[in-house]
Amino acid sequence: MSFHLSSTAPHVTAASTIDEDLVDWGVQPDAVEGVSKSRGRLLHKGPGNRPEVGLWRCTPGRWRLAFPADELVHFTMGRAVYRGDNGEVIEVGPGTVVHFKEGWAGEAEVTETIFTTYMLSEGGPATGPTPVLREPATVPAAKDWGVIPTMLEGESRTSGILLSREPNGDAETGIWICTPGRWACHVTKDEYCHFLSGRATYVHESGDIIEIEPDTLAFFPQGWKGVCTVHETVRKVYMIR
Repeated sequence: MSFHLSSTAPHVTAASTIDEDLVDWGVQPDAVEGVSKSRGRLLHKGPGNRPEVGLWRCTPGRWRLAFPADELVHFTMGRAVYRGDNGEVIEVGPGTVVHFKEGWAGEAEVTETIFTTYMLSEGGPATGPTPVLREPATVPAAKDWGVIPTMLEGESRTSGILLSREPNGDAETGIWICTPGRWACHVTKDEYCHFLSGRATYVHESGDIIEIEPDTLAFFPQGWKGVCTVHETVRKVYMIR
């Protein structure tokens, strides 16, 4: 595992296996039962604490919670149940992706220590069931999104799954798949990326190099420009805002 926090795109490899190098974040507040303890590490925190991107580990227990903004949570380890005040029940385990909407309130019960990667961002209130995606590493793409329009070499074709998107385009989440090729990359919105498979190299216009391998968590800030070379088809969980 390796943290690269000073990169133009802060990232960490072997994100799902990190145990050491996490910071003690204390006991979960508003406990209902047990004492859940948290540890984590931030990759990025923007102005006004939005967006916030990082890793979070939490031990068993039950507590009250309410989401102050939209949060995409990718559970890579452990088991928990989220019970909403509206009666919604969301069971999570390894390989579960949940897009909690702003204002979602209820209880969380962790039965086996969970580990997640996440992004907290502006979004919008819930208008229906909480978006949940399971088996993100293998679930088939739902739609062909076409060839990257800024190709420099080859023909990288993209596809994926749109999990959720606000009408104004904020807090878009889903799965993105891209085949090999080389193309100019301009990130127009802040983006959380948890790469599940494949290999790629992003080279910032400054010369900074970001090597992507399976289980790399990265945050690409709005305005990032460079070149991406996909060596082996990549698949990622993403959130943009």
